[in-house]
Amino acid sequence: MSTRKPTPDILDDVLGAADTDDADVGIAVFQPAAPTSKPRTPRPKTQRAPAPAVQATPEPPPAPPVPVIVKPVEWEYREVIVRDYRGWRVRFVDGRERSNWKNGPTLREYLEQAGKEGWELVSLSDRHHNQKIAYLKRSKVD
Repeated sequence: MSTRKPTPDILDDVLGAADTDDADVGIAVFQPAAPTSKPRTPRPKTQRAPAPAVQATPEPPPAPPVPVIVKPVEWEYREVIVRDYRGWRVRFVDGRERSNWKNGPTLREYLEQAGKEGWELVSLSDRHHNQKIAYLKRSKVD
């Protein structure tokens, strides 16, 4: 083993050695101050009066919900067959051929007028034998 280098014991100087007096070292020892006033005597606890009981008024039961009757929308439909003759011309409406359909309105003109009456284009089929089928719908008015 190796020998340790002796180190000075400075803790005794800072904290004070057991054999030295505190006044010699220069450390002030805390002493509580002497009481200047008479000690406080605890006050007797006072009893509080209980709070008056609040009677809650019972809430009336909630009113039963008002039934809402939703009437389903009823629709009316229209089938329009247009033929390719100098533009797409309306030939049949709901199975009835229009008179003088070759000089009648084009599909666009017909749809504009039908839209003003509340009709809505739902479907338009592909071209078949130079004609197309358009389906329109609108809600029924009671």
